This record gives sequence, structure tokens and C-alpha cells, in this order.
Amino acid sequence: MPATFHRKPVSCVSALDKRRLESLIARRMDGQCALTLNPSAEKVLRRLHSAELVVPPEDVPRDLVTMNSTVILVDPLACEQWEVTLVYPEDHEPERNYWSILSPVGSAVFGLRVYDAADVRRGDRTTEGWVVADIPFQPEMRGWTTL
Repeated sequence: MPATFHRKPVSCVSALDKRRLESLIARRMDGQCALTLNPSAEKVLRRLHSAELVVPPEDVPRDLVTMNSTVILVDPLACEQWEVTLVYPEDHEPERNYWSILSPVGSAVFGLRVYDAADVRRGDRTTEGWVVADIPFQPEMRGWTTL
């Protein structure tokens, strides 16, 4: 039997997320020097600009973390699981596990796909290797392409 090779999925973002997030970050900058952009916003912009594909919401892969997605993260070494929902800054409520795209947690998971790993700050420590184990809710998966 021939060997099979698994290629990392193509990096991809929703055209809707790209448009909204670039606008959000531009409004936040409003005349400021790009050097004053917070690290989370920089990370989001890098991910938006480096995406290999920008697709309409109805073509978003079902294993992609998009805005308003709920994500199950797993730390395989500590055997911990953490459910987070990625939201816009005005809906940021960490006590309910709603994390802003412009927070370290939000920017770490945005654009990842199931089985991708990220270093995520939780509480007072950064844990390396949180893995996206599942996406139980993604708006595009439900046909909600304007959320």
C-alpha cells in the first residue's frame, strides 16, 4: 500500500470576517501609528493578510474557527478541556467564556482548524499546545452567513 501524506489544510478566512475585522481594527487605530497596535490585533491582521484563501461565508470549511464560533480546546498534557466562544469586543465576557477577537485568547484561536494547536493564555499562565478538538457551533455551519 502506498504511503499517504497528510498536508496541513490551506489557511482560509471568511470574506465577511476579513471585511469586518479589518474595519474594526482600522477604527480602533483611527489615526494611530501602526506600531501602537496591540499584539492581539497584530496577530489577527497577520492571519487575515496571510490567508491563502478568502471565501464567501457559505463556502467556509466546517473545521475553521470563525467569528462567533464556539470552540472546544484541549490541553492533552494536563487533560484539560476548555470551551470558548469567539466574539466581537463589545460582547467580551470572559466569565461566560466569551472571548473578544482582540484578546490573547481570541486572537490565538481565530482562523485555526480542528486539530491545530495554539499557545493560549489562561488565567496567569500561558499553556502551550491547546488543540482545537471540536467546533460545536460555527455560524456558517448553520447557514447563518451574516452573523
